[in-house]
Amino acid sequence: MNKPNQVTSSDTGRRVTFQFILPNGHVSEVVGTFEYFDAGADTYMVRDRHGDLARVPRRAVKAGKIVS
Repeated sequence: MNKPNQVTSSDTGRRVTFQFILPNGHVSEVVGTFEYFDAGADTYMVRDRHGDLARVPRRAVKAGKIVS
């Protein structure tokens, strides 16, 4: 059985995808380079293809994995 989130803090610099739940209950997705994990905020920081930094709270992640 696959784990819903396969991304760990050791995957920094790799291309990842996350599906996560927004505060309003809708589901969003981000694909990009995993920049770092903000331990204080318990949040993944992902740089998307436009250069924007997306914040993905770990508690909101439905699925996360490494992509090529």
